[in-house]
Amino acid sequence: MTVNLPAPGRKMTELWTFVAVDPLAAPLSRRLARVGFVTPNRLTAVALALGVGAAICFATGRLRIGGALFVLRFFVDCLDGRVARLQGTSSARGASFDLGVDVLGVTASYAALGWWLVDAGHLEPGWAVALLGAVGLYNWELEHRKHLAASADLGTGGATHRWQPRWFPVRQWVGFCERKGISVVPWAVECEIATLGLAPLLLPASALGWSVWTALAFYVVADLLNAFRIRRITSLLDHPGDSA
Repeated sequence: MTVNLPAPGRKMTELWTFVAVDPLAAPLSRRLARVGFVTPNRLTAVALALGVGAAICFATGRLRIGGALFVLRFFVDCLDGRVARLQGTSSARGASFDLGVDVLGVTASYAALGWWLVDAGHLEPGWAVALLGAVGLYNWELEHRKHLAASADLGTGGATHRWQPRWFPVRQWVGFCERKGISVVPWAVECEIATLGLAPLLLPASALGWSVWTALAFYVVADLLNAFRIRRITSLLDHPGDSA
């Protein structure tokens, strides 16, 4: 059997991070790294508090406050890793804490928003349950894929191709993203920010059901892609002697 060798996945910056977070987070993290009582784990704890606060606001119908807290939660979540690198204090324990807080904040916010929308009559219960299931599967697949990819020396096991569009504007955009190390298309971060941050801030409550359906569609596609990538990596691990 012949297995096509996936190229090592590259660590790419998300679109939202590049556009909305980095311009402020980069100088702020340098300042915070020089403050003695600021540590990465304390910043992660702040992100945890903001995520819990966002979920509570969603569950109680304070949607705009919840959206604002969720956007702020992501910003603080980006700071802890930057500060850890600047202080030279990166650790496996800190990374695990950060991952747990991220998964908890996002999942709790999805659950709370779905709960309120169902209770308010803006969403059928089945859609809310389906979204939580798709999010849970996504989180498991992503970490499992990364673990398998590390075993196969394939980086993160992410996308294995480069975009080569013919249409000039798209080609220019792809070239810009390649140079800057930015993800060409929106991914999970943008879905979370759109559904749990911007939509509650900007849209009427009656329209938020559409954002949940859009998020569900995204996670279904993402789950299928991750399943395909996991299959490729496991095929390579099971048949290490096959040619690429």
